[in-house]
Amino acid sequence: MATVVKITEKWQVTIPREIREALKTKLISFSLVDGVVTLRPIHDVGGSLRAYAKNAASTASFREVKEAAWEEAVREKINRGVHRDGPVRRDKPA
Repeated sequence: MATVVKITEKWQVTIPREIREALKTKLISFSLVDGVVTLRPIHDVGGSLRAYAKNAASTASFREVKEAAWEEAVREKINRGVHRDGPVRRDKPA
């Protein structure tokens, strides 16, 4: 099935209903190879988030996994002494 859609001034497109229903997900990935754009559904949030979300249940929603991953990533950065305002000094209370 081929469908033509218009790209808006903000570079957005609306995915036709038939395609959205066939995807059965709200998370997709795009790839560009030799000038051809491919859209693929993502049904599993495994990937890089799963590495950080050690404490998330395997049945957790994408939102729960994302939140757990962010919390773990922040903890990891704090433990390495990385902070947006510069290095964290461990000899003085925050």
